[in-house]
Amino acid sequence: MPFPGPVSLPAYQPHYPATTPTQLVPRTVQPVAPRTPVPAPKAGLTIRPAIDRHFLHLQQLLHIFPEDRKWLVAPMQLLNSKLSAGAGIHIFVDASNILIGFRDKLKYARTQLFDLSFDSLALLLERRRPVARRVLAGSSRKTSPLPFVDAFITKAEEVGYENNVYEQVYKEKELTDRQRFFRDVDRIGYKAAVARRSGGESSDSETGAAAVTPAAPSPMKWVEQGVDENLHLKMCQSILDADEPATMVLATGDGAAAEYSDGFLAHVERALKRGWTVELVSWKQQINGGYTKKKWQAKWGAKFKVIFLDDFVESLIET
Repeated sequence: MPFPGPVSLPAYQPHYPATTPTQLVPRTVQPVAPRTPVPAPKAGLTIRPAIDRHFLHLQQLLHIFPEDRKWLVAPMQLLNSKLSAGAGIHIFVDASNILIGFRDKLKYARTQLFDLSFDSLALLLERRRPVARRVLAGSSRKTSPLPFVDAFITKAEEVGYENNVYEQVYKEKELTDRQRFFRDVDRIGYKAAVARRSGGESSDSETGAAAVTPAAPSPMKWVEQGVDENLHLKMCQSILDADEPATMVLATGDGAAAEYSDGFLAHVERALKRGWTVELVSWKQQINGGYTKKKWQAKWGAKFKVIFLDDFVESLIET
């Protein structure tokens, strides 16, 4: 007996009455709407050979930055040594922030932890525009070097970046004022933490609100020291030394105050106030909320732009 072929069923029409009333269908087989949203499956990354990856990267840049096509297709790339301090863009790279964001992105995609291609990152940052200054700051640990960090820093030096690499130190990491405040909120409550900062600590102590066991010191760990501050200094030097305002390209998502400085966000604002254009290049998960506030972006308009590295992650994978 031949097997019957597929049978076409009429499409369901919502305005027709159901064949079987819902109340006659057992609850165990009735469709139930999920109570919590189901997350979409994680999109995998496409790993390409180097030539294909480079070609895709250039196509992306030409498409996303049409204003820079004249530089991207130029036969000759201008050399850093031939430009005065105000004749090109000024690039600053926070190596640790960019590398951590890249590896987090790969972990989320559940793919192999490839190295980050610095030359592809440099092309994204520079887009073959004239460059007045290239600066990278990062850290290393001689007792326990990380190959992917060393490769990143070495390539940066090879393509002309001024490298400022500091040895990590083993210490108790200093908390920022914000971190100290929320630590106090956990220990003594919100009102007491606010009162402590408004001069009301003595009255709290009398009532016992603040008379609690002192917080345990933070555990000792290997941390960076002076890396962010070095970039802050270099940014200020460019602002002061340039003959006229130029474009600053800052590769980081950090905006919080540093240990010995008021942070990248404050320095970006210093540049903007003095007429500079700033391009912030960051990972979406790494960017400080201060950069994305509508009030902040409306204040500076076209003078401030955010470029998300997430859109270029496949081009940044070293193959």
